[in-house]
Amino acid sequence: MNEQETYAYLAAGLGISPRLVPFFIELQQDKVIINPLLLESVRRLGRLLDLRPGHRVLDLACGRAGVSLPLVHIYKVELTGVDILPDFIREAWARAETTGLYPQCNFTVADAAWFAAHTRRTWDVVLMLGASFIWGGLDGALQALPRLVAPGGYLAVGEPYYLPQAERRPDNPFLTKEETTRRMGVVGPVVEILDDGEAGWKAYHDPEEKIRARLRKHHAADAELLDFLTATEEEAKWDMEHLGWAVWVLKMDG
Repeated sequence: MNEQETYAYLAAGLGISPRLVPFFIELQQDKVIINPLLLESVRRLGRLLDLRPGHRVLDLACGRAGVSLPLVHIYKVELTGVDILPDFIREAWARAETTGLYPQCNFTVADAAWFAAHTRRTWDVVLMLGASFIWGGLDGALQALPRLVAPGGYLAVGEPYYLPQAERRPDNPFLTKEETTRRMGVVGPVVEILDDGEAGWKAYHDPEEKIRARLRKHHAADAELLDFLTATEEEAKWDMEHLGWAVWVLKMDG
C-alpha cells in the first residue's frame, strides 16, 4: 500500500476526504503519546509488564512509538512497531536514532490487523492502545491479539469507555468501564487498569488547539478544512464529557 492508498484507507475510516488526512496528521504533530495517557503511566505500565532486557515487545498501531520507545530506553527490550501511516513510522525511526535506540527497534509500515493476521511470531508483550477499530471493535481485537502473546506474557489494551450517565452514540460502540473490564477478563486475568482521567484527555487534546488556530488563520478560505477543524474540536469536547480512557493490562498464561 503506497502513501496515497494509505491516506485513502485512513480517510475512509475517519469519514473524511483523503485531502484532509495530512491536516489530521498535523493535528497530532505536537503529541509524542497519541493517546490520553500520561508519561507517568507509561513508566508504571513498564513495571506492570515485568519487562526484562531482551524481552520482545510488539506495539500495534504504534504511532510515533511514544509509549513503546520509553520502554526500550528503560528496560532494553526489543521493539517491533507497526503503523499504517508512513509519517508516523518515519518519526518513530527518527526518534529511535536520536535516542540511540535504533539497534533495538524494527518499525514497519503496515495495517496492524493485516500484520497481526499474517505474522507467525509471538512476543512477550503486545500493546494495542486505542486502535480496536482496526479490528471492527474491541471484540474483534480481543479475538485476534491473544495468539500473538507468548505464554506467560502480557497483553495491554487501551480503549475508551462510557462514563456513568454518558450520552451513548451509535457510532461509538464502547462499553462502560465495568463492562469493558468483564470483557477483558474473558481473555485473561486483568492485572491492572491505568486511567489518567481528565488529565489524560487534556494532555491528548490540548496540543491540538494552537494547531487548529494556525490552520484556520492560514487556510481561512478552505471551507472543507474549516468544517473538519470544527468537527474535531466538537468531538474533543464530547470525548471529555462522555468518555473515559484506560489501559487494561492482561496476563496471558497460555
